[in-house]
Amino acid sequence: MIENKNWEKNKNQLIIGADEVGRGSLAGPIVGAAVKLKFLDLDLLSDVRDSKKLSPKKREEIVERITNSDVEFSISECSNTYIDKNGISEANKKVLKESVQSIYTNKEKVYIDHFNINEFSAISLIRGEDHSYAIALASIIAKVHRDKIMTKFSSVYPNYLFEKNKGYGTREHLDMLQKYGPCIIHRTSFNLGPKLQPVSYTHLTLPTSDLE
Repeated sequence: MIENKNWEKNKNQLIIGADEVGRGSLAGPIVGAAVKLKFLDLDLLSDVRDSKKLSPKKREEIVERITNSDVEFSISECSNTYIDKNGISEANKKVLKESVQSIYTNKEKVYIDHFNINEFSAISLIRGEDHSYAIALASIIAKVHRDKIMTKFSSVYPNYLFEKNKGYGTREHLDMLQKYGPCIIHRTSFNLGPKLQPVSYTHLTLPTSDLE
């Protein structure tokens, strides 16, 4: 892992890793997370790997452990409305930049999963979750956070089975889109399936009280 290589040279080196979740989803926000690791955090990382390779229960266990430790992390979100207005790449950049900025002090090396941002002298790593504990941990934190958001949305918009698909384009989700059309949290700038045209929900407001 990239952290081990850095700590072999300097055990005082701080490492920040950042990743996002939800870029390819058809609904809901994109979520970014950044994690700052130090050499003494190694004991917390033995089971940390790409979030996609872990069960939901395991991801939640890891997030609880990290939350109860002194590891610093930050989370940033961009709504589907922002994505539709500014594009997914801009939203991706925004959540990564904001999450890193919240914990960056100009003393850290910064690694980003497969995305280039100009700030922080950040280094982009292809398949970063497989090469950096910090990036893998960021992917887990972002995934758990976003899954909770989508599960809450499922109680407001139950037709789309967000608690199962988390907004991604599963067969069931696409079938529900064909049957009911998009709801307020769908990304109407995305291809939502045949015969579905992007629609405007500017006259609607999200019942945020139901999501608290």
